Amino acid sequence: MEAVEYDTLHHHEQSYWWYRAQREAVLDAVRSLRLPTGSRLLDAGCGSGANLDAIRNACDVRAYGADVSEHAARLWIPRGTHRDATDVNHVCRASVNELPYDHGVFDAVVSVDVLCCEEVCVEDAMREMVRILKPGGGMVLAVPAYQWMLSRHDDAVHCVRRFDRSGLRESMERAGMSVRRVTHLLPTFFPMIAAVRLATRRKRMSNGASVHSDLSTLPHWLNESLLGVARLERMILGQRGAPFGSTILASGRKGLGIGRKGVA
Repeated sequence: MEAVEYDTLHHHEQSYWWYRAQREAVLDAVRSLRLPTGSRLLDAGCGSGANLDAIRNACDVRAYGADVSEHAARLWIPRGTHRDATDVNHVCRASVNELPYDHGVFDAVVSVDVLCCEEVCVEDAMREMVRILKPGGGMVLAVPAYQWMLSRHDDAVHCVRRFDRSGLRESMERAGMSVRRVTHLLPTFFPMIAAVRLATRRKRMSNGASVHSDLSTLPHWLNESLLGVARLERMILGQRGAPFGSTILASGRKGLGIGRKGVA
């Protein structure tokens, strides 16, 4: 991700409706894992730490984070991710392609908008996330949908791939996960989001100017209204999920036969 985009993300992700709606859906998926109190959970590619803090506060788990970016790391302390001395070692700089943790030490792993990134090898990252899970451990993934929606926004955040449900499921299963649910998010907003992406499909601006994300501050009433619609949508759809949408959310469990060397 471009350095300036970390500041943009940091500014918007606590309040912007889209981030809040996605975060609430991820929290629902983590809760559905029914993790015991004190379980160890890793946010692989935690960015500035907003999702990490939300998971820690909402799910009563010992939440850890790892992100390769120095730009993300400088935001961890201002965010409050290191709230006290016990949290100091819970966030580290590391690539999801090679996580610095022993085999089978986490009860769950979460990764949001990371597998799409240029710096990530999907196969390596998936294998690493499965490796650090205990047998039966849970996984929650959120990724952008539809390769044809790549746009200048994706350039700015170094997103080079978007996914479909079958491809994401296959990647999880190859790594040793038993997939329980794969669904799209935000179907109501999909036509609007798709239209914006299609209008900006060119990967670089013609005048050579640097690219930037689509994020901008919305009027409070509009932001809260959009969030309200997203919440209503999620309540109505429930566990049925949606057949289309701009984001894919997947969850599963590590197979009991997956050990230190991979698939048994």
